[in-house]
Amino acid sequence: MTALDSCEPQIIRALEKDGWRIVVKPYSIYVDERSVLADFGAQYVSPTEVRTIVVVEVKCFSNPKADLANLYTAIGQYQYYRVNLKRDKPDVTLFLAIPDEAYQRFLLQRSFLDTFAETGVKLLIVDTEEEEIVQWLTW
Repeated sequence: MTALDSCEPQIIRALEKDGWRIVVKPYSIYVDERSVLADFGAQYVSPTEVRTIVVVEVKCFSNPKADLANLYTAIGQYQYYRVNLKRDKPDVTLFLAIPDEAYQRFLLQRSFLDTFAETGVKLLIVDTEEEEIVQWLTW
């Protein structure tokens, strides 16, 4: 079982408010004979019945003093998940969900945004107080 990040419930509620449904928690990504666990898989069905499925890994970045160490972990984990997810489920997109509060700090640290962009990390930014999606950010 994956460890629950402190902001995960708010991120899930924000997705649900936006019409998403959590379909699997945790989400297994198969790597050779074992699996790694992303936080969850979610599905959205549009009014025209188009299904979109995403896998979400949540990182709260709740301690600003640890942002750099947490960034290292998040980027490595995201890339490992993405490479292995792409092999088995190329139509499923991986997102790193973070609170808007953390994203606002990252806007002040150009190196963080450059790292997300350069590594192709897709971000789901959520206002965890209002439990609302702020934006889906792809590079």
